[in-house]
Amino acid sequence: MRSEMGRNTSSRSFRSTLRSVIGIGAVSALLIGGAAVLAASPASAATATLSFSGVPGTGTAGVALTSFDVNITAGGTATDSITISSTCNLGGTLTEVASSSTATFPNVIINSATSCTLTATDTTSGGTTTSGSITVSSGPEAKIVYTTVPPTKATFSVALTSFSVSVEDASGNVKTSGAGATDTIVISTATAGCALGGTLSEVAAAGVATFTTVDITTGTNCTLTATDSTDGSLPAIVSAAISVATTTPTLVAFTPEPPATAAAGTALTTFAVSVEESNGVVITSGIGATDTVSLTSACKLGGTLSAAALAGVATFSAATIDSAGSCTLIATDSTRALTTATSTPATVVTAGAATQVVFTVKPPASVTTTGTALTSFAVSVEDAFGNVEATGTGATDIVTISSTCTLGGTASASAVAGVATFTALTFTETGSCVLTATDTTRTLTTATATIAVGQPQATLSITTKLGYRDSPLTLATSGGSGTGAVTYSVVNGTATGCLITGNALSATSAGTCIVTAAKAAATPYAPAISAATTVTISSAPKAIRVVGQVWNAQTRTVTITGYNFYGRPTIKSNVAGFSVKVTHDTGKTLTVIVKVTGASKVGVHVMTLTFANGDKTSVKYSLH
Repeated sequence: MRSEMGRNTSSRSFRSTLRSVIGIGAVSALLIGGAAVLAASPASAATATLSFSGVPGTGTAGVALTSFDVNITAGGTATDSITISSTCNLGGTLTEVASSSTATFPNVIINSATSCTLTATDTTSGGTTTSGSITVSSGPEAKIVYTTVPPTKATFSVALTSFSVSVEDASGNVKTSGAGATDTIVISTATAGCALGGTLSEVAAAGVATFTTVDITTGTNCTLTATDSTDGSLPAIVSAAISVATTTPTLVAFTPEPPATAAAGTALTTFAVSVEESNGVVITSGIGATDTVSLTSACKLGGTLSAAALAGVATFSAATIDSAGSCTLIATDSTRALTTATSTPATVVTAGAATQVVFTVKPPASVTTTGTALTSFAVSVEDAFGNVEATGTGATDIVTISSTCTLGGTASASAVAGVATFTALTFTETGSCVLTATDTTRTLTTATATIAVGQPQATLSITTKLGYRDSPLTLATSGGSGTGAVTYSVVNGTATGCLITGNALSATSAGTCIVTAAKAAATPYAPAISAATTVTISSAPKAIRVVGQVWNAQTRTVTITGYNFYGRPTIKSNVAGFSVKVTHDTGKTLTVIVKVTGASKVGVHVMTLTFANGDKTSVKYSLH
């Protein structure tokens, strides 16, 4: 027993010693004829240590490098898989399996003409190594390429924006030196009806020919063909079609568009509108480059809505959309008639904080008898920009109606989605009665409306419907009843700056103004409102009268008064021997020298004034 134990102890000691000496992971022993026979169990392979050998210092783009090896110098196994990578563009066979700890790479291709290094990675056991630098030259010239492409839009006889053509090898490397680096490139066009001007031939510098003065003199959609006249074997290349237009302004366009989202009443992030040719080229100088651009919308707008273009671009940085919802803007050139532009929709946030109540469905302007329920009307809870508080604070507020006259019926209602509706209000007395709507849930600005309780007036109509831009138009009405005063209100139609001062209408541009007349209540009549009436404001010239006397067989200086005169018109009359010379105009007066020769019939005659654009106007005068 002791002898057996001694043998076991001796065996364990030997195995331990052997492990420490040879560094193997496990040892097993067999006793054969009393002697210990040891067998080693293999350990897990360690991370590989790699090295390159035979890597060339130079190469040619697109051509396989001379063969090189990657060696597994420690760790790993003798048959690990090795992969080659690089920050340069590689091709060829990039993965090889090692044999006897060496992987040979005979077909690695570098396509980039530059200085490159290779990285070898052991994808079986891990571990990497990086080669020294390899200088790669471009291959033989194989093609020409538009490296900076010609523009797709152009103006007749104006140099295209700069573009370039490079001479390249098959892998896309520019021929910066050697054959191809100084080839001559020629630009032409094969498009029917197109012709080119400017410098059409350039010698490449370091493989790149740059063209800065090429222009298109005729044609509409023209392509450019580039040819290497030094090496005729290289295929020609053709550009995309170039749309060509004159420098005539044709349209406006949003460049860039207004923002896709916005807050009601808050200035939109800056956007621009450009004045452009028919093909979208911006008019940077000449006619149109300083036009004024204006914004309109079906939505309520605020802020600065008009801007003068600078080099063809009008910039807007203080326009607001005050309506909640989805809105589009329309840009119009207000200097000349061009095609307008419509923006993509801008989604506006919901209403802001409640500030006011408003009669959104007005009460009736009058009722003929007391005790009769008023037709339904509504009061909305709104923000400062007139957006109804459809949700959130204010949407369910209680609104109460009070009046200077005694009311009957239901005078209080809870809002639904921001709107309180009244259907059962009556008056118990006659007169001119003011209704006041008040939000009794919170303190907001109130709203008022006036109702006349009494007999209706005769139909009230506006009778003056034509005026002139340079002179206020005195408005007049017909119809109505009683002694109540007549007042007027106006909104812009197609004209701008429509304004009522007393009973005079004026506008800052030609177009239409929409005018409404109101005749106040006077016992026993309720107030009367006319239909909204379109009043045209003309910019055409209008002669009013001749100041001074015209005598037969004499030469006299007289003055013709009117509106919107411009330049010096030709003036003719329906009498024999009549001649006239315009000596001065102020826009509202013309000073003329009139000469009448021969025996003409005295009495009232007509002068006809014809202006340079064909506008005409006539005025009566007396011949003495």
